[in-house]
Amino acid sequence: MQLLAYPRETASLDGTWQAIPDQYEMFRDYFDDFIEDDDEDVAALPDDDGQPALSFESIYEPSASGNDDITDFNIYDGYSVDVPSSWGEELPEFRHFEGWVWFARTFDRADINEQDRTFLRFGAVNYKAEVWLNGERLGEHEGGYTPFSFEVTDHLQDGENVIVLRMDNKRYEDGIPNQSTDWYNFGGVNRSVDLVSVQETFLRNFKVETSIDNGAVDVRVDAWLDGPDVDETGTVSFPGLDVDESLTTDGDGRLSTVFSIDRDELTLWSPDDPRLYEIELTYGDDTVTDRVGLRDVEVQGSDVLINGEKVLLRGIALHEEVAGKGRALDTEDVQTRFQWINELDCNFARLAHYPHTEEMSRTADEEGILLWEEVPAYWDINFGDEDIQELYRQQLRELIQRDWNRASVVLWSIANETDHNDEIRNDVLPEMAEYVRGLDDTRLVTAACFVDESDDGLEIRDPLEDHLDVVGVNEYFGWYYGDADDMQQFQDDPDGTPVVISETGGGAKWGNHGTEEDRWTEEYQAAIYREQTQAIVENEQIAGLSPWILFDFRAPMRQNEYQRGYNRKGVVDQHGRKKKAFHVLRDFYQSIQAE
Repeated sequence: MQLLAYPRETASLDGTWQAIPDQYEMFRDYFDDFIEDDDEDVAALPDDDGQPALSFESIYEPSASGNDDITDFNIYDGYSVDVPSSWGEELPEFRHFEGWVWFARTFDRADINEQDRTFLRFGAVNYKAEVWLNGERLGEHEGGYTPFSFEVTDHLQDGENVIVLRMDNKRYEDGIPNQSTDWYNFGGVNRSVDLVSVQETFLRNFKVETSIDNGAVDVRVDAWLDGPDVDETGTVSFPGLDVDESLTTDGDGRLSTVFSIDRDELTLWSPDDPRLYEIELTYGDDTVTDRVGLRDVEVQGSDVLINGEKVLLRGIALHEEVAGKGRALDTEDVQTRFQWINELDCNFARLAHYPHTEEMSRTADEEGILLWEEVPAYWDINFGDEDIQELYRQQLRELIQRDWNRASVVLWSIANETDHNDEIRNDVLPEMAEYVRGLDDTRLVTAACFVDESDDGLEIRDPLEDHLDVVGVNEYFGWYYGDADDMQQFQDDPDGTPVVISETGGGAKWGNHGTEEDRWTEEYQAAIYREQTQAIVENEQIAGLSPWILFDFRAPMRQNEYQRGYNRKGVVDQHGRKKKAFHVLRDFYQSIQAE
């Protein structure tokens, strides 16, 4: 179960860390097979005075580094980098480095407001991580975009403590994503690191679920305990709604309650009125608070409904990236994204192609922006491999348990542009859809698929459609193939599965001008947007769109004279300069709002 940290007071370990690149992967246990002392511990060669001069201890041993050693690393004096950061942006000479990097920092135990138990939590490390505290191995994690934690209660020592992290950002064929992606591989400790101290038995996580029935808002709250004493009852309250309820235990570490509120007695969360209520959960001496929205999302025919009302998803897709900073977004970066999203008159955003920082969903809660969130099951994943399937479930679980209380999140996406002619894929993805529903059945399950040509026009032939609540369609008519208005040929079914055009658009370099027939110009891109939007506006099955993409982003496979390592499909460039297509999309969204 994901460790709830955001609403708690934590001790931040952000700031300056030491980074040591290890391209040849030499510093972890490399000398163990060569030199051992009588106790079978790693030894050190003595100098003329009989004192250790050359240490053969591994890099995660605090005693292996020091100013007097001639060891080939020093965790106390490496390259100084900020955490969080994409470390190749901090040190441009390592911008294209992929491999092992060791990160280290010290902290004083006296600086922690300790309770009974303490956890070390990482917001995200790309891609693999292995962690030691004071030379003791805590564990490892795979996946570059979701949080993970280790209990360190028994590993803390008085005075100085030393954390060592091995980050590995190589691209793996058996990884998720695998070796081939159309985005840049920003390695580093890309999100915050915290020490979380809690009671011996504490509330590890909780979930709020809402449904609407006959004028009543039914609310279910579940909470999960961690610790030895799990047989008592807890409480949950919504102070703004005058609700106080007992959380009863199942005796196995789970608490729950169900209650109803008259719909007239509260304001349901919606894009037009994103009302949030304070929630407080208590178990013994442990209390957590948060702000949540109460709302219902469902499909009816080809429509998406929020609180029983049809909503057209006026969206945009975006990556998690800032020029010169990589994936280490701060609050100002997040606010800039929502400024653009609101200026476009969007009510919806697709966070592609991996989990973005938690601050995005929390800000979307405040701003009233509906979200599509996804894991990087992207392109050619080996779906038949059981280890990959387990990694797949892990990444889904870590994202969902992190964000299942965010009212803004309405769509969990399980895949992007996977081959619907692959029979193994067609067996595995429905299983993943059901796995998601087992974790959270109050939201919609989707995937970004393709549209196929037929004698009757364009249609969806992906068998996965039968297992989705909403079908995403990635199409680039007018850019890679066909004409921009070809989506007029889509064979819509008013009672079919709702369709979201999850990607569409074309590339343009900001400031490059010409006619609407000149590729890579702002005018060409703007023409695609005009024709695409008009082609879908009358289609009854299309419930929304999220064109590709809000801003230009790094992509190593994009190397022509207009791109030079950037995907130029943004309606804004990487420096925040708006292209003509930005205004076309904004005018379209404003026009359908006015109807």
